[in-house]
Amino acid sequence: SHPALDAACNGFKKELSHILDGKVEYIIYNAQGSITHAHTLAQHFKCNSKIALFFAIGTPAAQAMVSVEKKKPIVIAAVTDPHVLGQLKNVTGVQDMINVPAEIDMLVQLIPKAKKVGLLYTQGEINSLALVKQMHEELAQRNLMAIDYVIQHESDLLTVVERACQSTDVILAPTDNTVALAINLISKIANKHKKPLIVSDNMLVKDGPLASRGIDYSESGKRASQIAYELLFHGKNISALPIEKANSNQIYINELRAKELGIIIPQSLKTAAIMLKENQ
Repeated sequence: SHPALDAACNGFKKELSHILDGKVEYIIYNAQGSITHAHTLAQHFKCNSKIALFFAIGTPAAQAMVSVEKKKPIVIAAVTDPHVLGQLKNVTGVQDMINVPAEIDMLVQLIPKAKKVGLLYTQGEINSLALVKQMHEELAQRNLMAIDYVIQHESDLLTVVERACQSTDVILAPTDNTVALAINLISKIANKHKKPLIVSDNMLVKDGPLASRGIDYSESGKRASQIAYELLFHGKNISALPIEKANSNQIYINELRAKELGIIIPQSLKTAAIMLKENQ
């Protein structure tokens, strides 16, 4: 559980319950980050003949469900690169791949003197690796040095973040479950070092990062529920509903953090962004 994934779940339930006037039942399992547990839960789902459709939130949950269910529809959300799921014959939904060039544009506008960008992510998260690859390419095109700071285990997160703060001009994190869960600690360390922290999940900005240009996960869940409705009640063939990209045009900026870091926010960003005060 963390705010983005919970928002996708709540957005899905709220919208579908509204469409169906409450006449819908949900069976919710949460693997709490365990790959083994996710596969066990997926098997339980598959064996339940009453379930008409599966909603898988996050890459590990989607991988587990796709590996066991080959016929009933699977709708996904919060999956960055759906191709890692393998065959997608019975899969549709909303992916959360952000607009990487646009996020780097925002970074450059906020911190124009930055030369070294630390990429903070978890080695075992496929969604993070897909984004980091794009970030490397985009930063290279702008002659910015990208330095990887890889979290191997939760126990080494503190050390990795400290190293990133000491050796870079700005820290950039992709959508990453480990980062999201530890965002308060990561922000605290970055703020101690007076280091700007850019994230890819808008919901995290209120907890200390400087800015984000990412996904509205509640809206992703809402859209996923509309797709589910089309499949279940309008007889749509899943092949006619390809996986969609979520909108990632909205910028969030933590105004108090910018002030503490001495960053002057360009008027163009002020106009386009939602300006947050910490813990707003």
